[in-house]
Amino acid sequence: MVELTSTETLFGGLLAVAALFMLARRMGLSHYWSGVLGGALPFMAYLGYTMVVWQGGDMLAIHLAVFMATAAVLGVFGAVQSGSKEKMHWAPKAIAIFFGLLVVFNAFLLSISSHGLPDKISGLFLPNPENQRLHTAFPGVIPHDRNKLYEQHMQRVEEQKNLGWKLDVTGLDDLHSGQTFKVRVLVKDAQDKLLLADRVELVIWRMANSRDDRHLPLAAGPDGAFAGELLLPNPGRWLFKVEVTRGEDVFQINRSLFVDEPDVKK
Repeated sequence: MVELTSTETLFGGLLAVAALFMLARRMGLSHYWSGVLGGALPFMAYLGYTMVVWQGGDMLAIHLAVFMATAAVLGVFGAVQSGSKEKMHWAPKAIAIFFGLLVVFNAFLLSISSHGLPDKISGLFLPNPENQRLHTAFPGVIPHDRNKLYEQHMQRVEEQKNLGWKLDVTGLDDLHSGQTFKVRVLVKDAQDKLLLADRVELVIWRMANSRDDRHLPLAAGPDGAFAGELLLPNPGRWLFKVEVTRGEDVFQINRSLFVDEPDVKK
């Protein structure tokens, strides 16, 4: 099945509501039943679509409210206009225009949250000191388990100062989503000598979506470095943590990295 965006399902559903309402009226149904069918049938179709491609409970509620509200407005104002020979008063028209603009505005905000602002618009209003591609789409809510990371990090600061280990991480530059890249970690002790760790793990995540987390145990190579391959599905700002374990000692670094759009030249 072709996966549609929430903007496509919302606007497509609105067109379907209007088309079904007019079709039902041409078939002789009342404004009430035309509105019921116009709102219910597109929502049932969307409900069936969400059983295959789940877009979230909030999207389900938004589609239900928009479809049924649009059908109700069409039914009520259609009945008022057909039942009166006089010209419709400006107040009902203003209310209809207001809700119509509200639907369009909400759909516009939904599109921005799903796909972000166009690059030309975001470049005009948003700061970008690193001169990188900005990704303004809303990634989701912050998982509660991420709120404790800073506290854990502060508790280990003193321990890591005493260890004095050094990590040299390569392979995290010029990244593109959907493409595999190789990460290499070299661990040295306080005397700048190669350190043989028991385990080295790379964790990459987005603060706002724990489903995007990637855990990659790195394998030790003949040169003493630890390496592995990783693929990130989405562009934007990511966080990564390299954790080194030897016995009871644990050393970790936390950084951010930027993943660009897929490289179409490859």
